[in-house]
Amino acid sequence: MEINKARFYKIVYDTTFDEHERYNIGTYKEKKLHIMMKRYFEDDPRYHEVPTNGFIADIRRDDAITEIETAGFTGLKPKLEAYLPDYRVTLVHPLAGRKYVSWIDPDTREISGRKRSPKKEGLYDLLFEMVYILPYVADPKLTVLGPVLEMDEYRLLDGWSRDRKRGSHRYERVPIDLYDMIELAGDEDYRRAIPESLGERFTVKDFRSAVRLADYPARAIVKVLLARGVIREAGKDGRSMTYARI
Repeated sequence: MEINKARFYKIVYDTTFDEHERYNIGTYKEKKLHIMMKRYFEDDPRYHEVPTNGFIADIRRDDAITEIETAGFTGLKPKLEAYLPDYRVTLVHPLAGRKYVSWIDPDTREISGRKRSPKKEGLYDLLFEMVYILPYVADPKLTVLGPVLEMDEYRLLDGWSRDRKRGSHRYERVPIDLYDMIELAGDEDYRRAIPESLGERFTVKDFRSAVRLADYPARAIVKVLLARGVIREAGKDGRSMTYARI
């Protein structure tokens, strides 16, 4: 899917001047990231927040639904079960390819610092979310998009540690730039996640080492690739299951 930079920058500009109704510090009716992504994928508000099959679809136009999932895919199964029989569904999960973190003191409301985070989200972060929707990974009417963004993240100094950062809550994420779009639609999109360096048969440990992930996310992603049907179980190597490309 091609990136429309002009549209994105206009949304950034317009959203800067939007008024947001807030309940208290740290809580909005709708976060800026969600608002901006919804406007990016559908600029006509008539197609926003449409009652559909017992739920409210973020975007519904004709036979297509787009759901903006900024927090992740947990709890999505009921929606997909309701939508997929009747609609093509696109799940959008924004990824922080470049992120700058600032801290807000909830007492004084002062904002301090703006430091770049070393973490960069990408393809494997998107695939990891799909472990929560395994029964639908192979559905031909499901597409998953990961807009890769540069963004500012504001966090509250309300944590339990001495510097109040550990256990803190995220206040807001504000996109600055959109520079890539990861799409998971066809089998080839999923095969890109399997490094060429892996042999004909590989274990989770081999996969984990090749993509430099911790054990839990590596195992989850292998489950997703297995559910999609781009790899298969290929017998045991000692106590470890091996997998092969299809």
